Amino acid sequence: MANDSVIVVGAGPVGVTTALVLAKRGMQVTVIEADSEPNMSPRAIVYLHPLLPDLDRLGILDDMRAKGHIDHEGFNMHLLLLDEVLSAPNTDIEALSPTPYNVHMGQGDFTRIVLDHLGRLDNVEVRWGARLTGLQQDAEGVTATVDAEGERHELHAGWLVGADGGRSAVRDLIGATLDGFTWEERFVATNLRYDFRSLGMRSSNLYVHPTLAAVIAQIDATGLWRCTFQESDALPEETVEERIHEYLHALLGEDVEYELIAYRPYRMHQRLASKLRDGRVLLAGDAAHLTNPTGGLGLTTGLYDVFALEEVLPAVAFGEADESALDRYAADRARVFSEVSSPQASFLKRLVYGGLDAAEVRELTGPLRETVATLEGRQTMLMGLDGVRSPSLLDAVASASEEGTHR
Repeated sequence: MANDSVIVVGAGPVGVTTALVLAKRGMQVTVIEADSEPNMSPRAIVYLHPLLPDLDRLGILDDMRAKGHIDHEGFNMHLLLLDEVLSAPNTDIEALSPTPYNVHMGQGDFTRIVLDHLGRLDNVEVRWGARLTGLQQDAEGVTATVDAEGERHELHAGWLVGADGGRSAVRDLIGATLDGFTWEERFVATNLRYDFRSLGMRSSNLYVHPTLAAVIAQIDATGLWRCTFQESDALPEETVEERIHEYLHALLGEDVEYELIAYRPYRMHQRLASKLRDGRVLLAGDAAHLTNPTGGLGLTTGLYDVFALEEVLPAVAFGEADESALDRYAADRARVFSEVSSPQASFLKRLVYGGLDAAEVRELTGPLRETVATLEGRQTMLMGLDGVRSPSLLDAVASASEEGTHR
């Protein structure tokens, strides 16, 4: 089997973007997805500004801009008990970034854009309705057993990337555990049509309230918004739609009209796979790590996994780098999740959804208040969102090799 071939398991945003970057680097790519089409349910919607130059380099940013909502308003935290809004608009980094804005769009729409670009490449095949059921590997490559349309097939490639989400079959098949904890609460993501700007909302909002806390963001130019609130996981999921309307009436007013388009209840986790590499198999995105979405660091961290893989996997496959680069990938992406993504998302969840009183909110937001009080502070904060990016892993390998030579 060819060393420059790769199977990508999962056709969500991380999986299809992995396929695109590896195909553009000259690898032969086969994507397999258990579902029959892209998942369009309410999921991640915000693509933060430091990611956009990478997406532009892949040729998809213009399509995203045309389809999604361009967010120049950046970070906005509404502290209802303090009658205060802490903000850091993206316009503050116009002199520092080639893309001083975020793009909002449904995760399914993003996936479809990337799939369209994959369809233009002759070294990519996407197989829908193909479920991974077995996995073997040796020094030469990987063999994936796939069930599709009632038949079993074997696919062979030099490498395999598991980007098949929180319930990853790849992770299970390599014997990795998902370590960490699950929050006691449930999030409910809703897509609805309502003029949230009439309430003083901006493009993206953390709404800190003792009983009505939410993350509220504009999805597109048609009046579609996302409102994600929290409830006890002990409540029956089958009656969640009733509680959605109860919550929205409490938030918006009893007589206010809105149109509920879609909703999705889900559990929240802070979990990291016990290993992100097993020989010729690597994990990325939710297959590798899970975080609650407060702050938008789940999909963001997953896409940064992709750009780290883009650097190391083709280099190893084409004999330009030693396999130790893949160990660097696994170690550094685990570090980023443990030291950056998970702590930040956990802090924001506690602040937004913790039901805190005014004194607690004031204390927890003290450093943030100081940061957004100055232009320099706001710029540092916004540019710091790139902190979930790994440094060059090939440079790290080269440096380690040089140190060993000089000892």
